[in-house]
This record gives sequence, C-alpha cells and structure tokens, in this order.
Amino acid sequence: MKARLSVRQLVIGMMSIGIGAAASVVLIPAITHPAPLTVYQLTGPLNSGATTLPTAIKGIPALPSLLVEKNARTQWEIIGGTLLQTGFANASISALERAIANDPENIMLHVALGEAIVIANGGWVNARAKAEFDIALRADPNDLIARFYLAHWLMQSGKPKPALVKWVGLMRTVGTDEVWYDKLWEAMPGAAEQLGISKLALQALCSAGM
Repeated sequence: MKARLSVRQLVIGMMSIGIGAAASVVLIPAITHPAPLTVYQLTGPLNSGATTLPTAIKGIPALPSLLVEKNARTQWEIIGGTLLQTGFANASISALERAIANDPENIMLHVALGEAIVIANGGWVNARAKAEFDIALRADPNDLIARFYLAHWLMQSGKPKPALVKWVGLMRTVGTDEVWYDKLWEAMPGAAEQLGISKLALQALCSAGM
C-alpha cells in the first residue's frame, strides 16, 4: 500500500513530463539525445536465430495507464521508463529498483537499471551497472543490450580486442537498424583505432556474415 501511495503522488508530474515530451513544448534532454536502448523497440529482423528481439520497457506511451494500473511492478516500470526516456536517468534508478523489488526475475528491468546507472555516470560502466548486466547475461547470454554494455566495460577496462569482437558481433546481428547502427558506430572506432584496424577494414568485418 505504501508503494502505491508513492506512485500516485508521482502520477501528475509524470503525466506532465509525458505530455510535454509528446508535444515538444517542454525542451527536455530526450529531445536532443538518442533514446536509451532499453526504451527503444528494435523492429528487426535480426540476423541471428539464437537472439530474440529485446522488449522495451514501458515509458511515455504507457503513462495514461499509470492512472488505473494496479500492478506495483508495472507502475514503477512506467515511472522509471518515462524518466529514463526523458533524460532523467539518475531519477529513474530508484523507480527501476522498486520495479525489480516487485519482480526480481525480470531480466528486462535489470538491463534497464544497468543502463540507467551507466547513463547517470556519464557512460561509465561501474561495478553496480555491470552487476545488473551480469544478471541478465546469466539468464540469457544473447541479451543484446547487456552484451553492448559489457563490451563498453571491457573497453573501459583496457581490453579493446574483446570489446570490438562483441560490438562487431552485435552489428552483424542487428543488421541495418538505425538506432543500433549509430550506437555501435559511436563505440567501435575507438577500439579499432587502438588495435590498428582501419575504418574500411572495420566495415568489412561488420559486413561479413550479414
């Protein structure tokens, strides 16, 4: 009951954020920055039979249902997802933690929390974020988003080769999806440069097997 009261206190503010974002009247960070991967619905198809499309967490489009939603996990998912989607990653962490408390086996929520922590820390995959991605990968070694951020952790740990291997594998899997393409090409060149791999050679690696 206590959690539900807390949710209701946030509904009006969250609805205001969602309406402002949808109408492009309130200039919030999500308008000028790419959406986090966990709130993006990849449409596929994927170039891998072993990997399934990740399910996006609920965000701005689900805000109207927050007024009538009775499930605590879904309530906190909507709040956390909306905050993450609108650029308030740090504020989304507590909501996502509450969602996980109500559904600890939900891998999607663990990945979303890990991504929120990374974004809130300026792109740094710290131990807390990595722990969330590790939970996801133990349940599903092919989780796309967890693999993406694990590669970042490898890169930040001074291991550009395994990081690049993971990113190239993801590029071959997601094909021509625009959001993933942009995310991966933001990440890969730095690792390739450290390994002495040219952009042309990197493009060839990404295209092989697609």
